[in-house]
Amino acid sequence: MKDMLQGQVAIVTGATGGMGEATARLFAREGAAVILGGRSADKGRRIAGEIASEGGVARYYAPMDVTDQKSVDATADATLKEFGRIDILAAYAGKTFDGEGLDPAEQYQKTMDFNMTGTYRTVFAVLPHMKERRSGKIIICSSNGAFNPTTPAYDYHMAKGACESLTVNLATEVAPLGIRVNCIKPGPIVTSFWDELVEEGPARDALFKGIAMREVPMERLGTADDIAGPALFFASELSAYITGLCLYVGGGMGYVYSHGQSFLMSER
Repeated sequence: MKDMLQGQVAIVTGATGGMGEATARLFAREGAAVILGGRSADKGRRIAGEIASEGGVARYYAPMDVTDQKSVDATADATLKEFGRIDILAAYAGKTFDGEGLDPAEQYQKTMDFNMTGTYRTVFAVLPHMKERRSGKIIICSSNGAFNPTTPAYDYHMAKGACESLTVNLATEVAPLGIRVNCIKPGPIVTSFWDELVEEGPARDALFKGIAMREVPMERLGTADDIAGPALFFASELSAYITGLCLYVGGGMGYVYSHGQSFLMSER
């Protein structure tokens, strides 16, 4: 299909890499004007330029930090000032703080502020406009590990579990207003996210292969493009009668029995 989002305006957070970048590029190819939310100005401007060179419409206004309400509001305000509407929000911004040498209390606070409260800030920055127009699509990113962990990650998985709660509660409220809210629950996706956890090299390659073979029924790890497709489904009219859904996207992981569950836990 083509031009599934023609004439629509989408804000994508976490768009300067990984799943957010792949989604932003796909939305642009399908006709949306895409606003790239992310903290790296260099990456944001580069991606916006590449989208434009391919005939799409993309903007990177300024660094967007989901832990700063003013920064989030500034992106929403700039979008409305230029385009006059926000049709789609795809909220991917998230990260772990493992390996940064933080004490447990500080790591917990930073993780919750970035992943849980940051998502809340972003959603409620665009929601008043969507309510006023009685139209909109909100896509929230959780994690397979929130309720199907292969290894404990208490603060990160708690934050992502809260994102799923936000999805279903908000969907209940705004369904009569023509606003749909859905959630993607990625399984193991190969992005720079893993750089925070495991250094590149043979050990990481072996880890990925082990997870794929023992945890994922399809026996491969996912790519950012594997997440962008379901996001397009939620953003388009193909999902016009779907709201409040938390969708596993993990090659069967999370809802189909895997061969040797659980890979990471079994290594103890």
